[in-house]
Amino acid sequence: MKIYNYLYYKTFLLAKKSKNFEDIPVLGGIMFLMLCVMFNLFALILFIEGLGFRTGLDFKPEYKYPFCIGLVCLLLFYYSYKGRYKKIVEYYENRKDKGINIHPIIVIIFYLIVSFGLLLLAGLFKNRDWIFANI
Repeated sequence: MKIYNYLYYKTFLLAKKSKNFEDIPVLGGIMFLMLCVMFNLFALILFIEGLGFRTGLDFKPEYKYPFCIGLVCLLLFYYSYKGRYKKIVEYYENRKDKGINIHPIIVIIFYLIVSFGLLLLAGLFKNRDWIFANI
């Protein structure tokens, strides 16, 4: 969960710089985080199905909006519950001088690229293509 908290902090900083989410600051950090969580969730599902287990999850087009809205509500509840997002921001603000200060967009894009690559590898593993053909 630490990686998601760090990603939330970086997306929060990015939303704060854009001045779009000053009225609801917790929502600003969730937008990019939701995409990261979705990539990881789908990669995990594809990997489990590639191992031979049936998950029973069929993501039909008519369920995409309720799924996305539900995920946003879940993340919004998690980070706004008892001011959790304030504690996360405060924690990383206190550690700012101890580490390397990387621009938020670089961290987010790097994580999205790695997550998307894992999603593609999980899809190849499920379909037994490329390097997974002999497994």
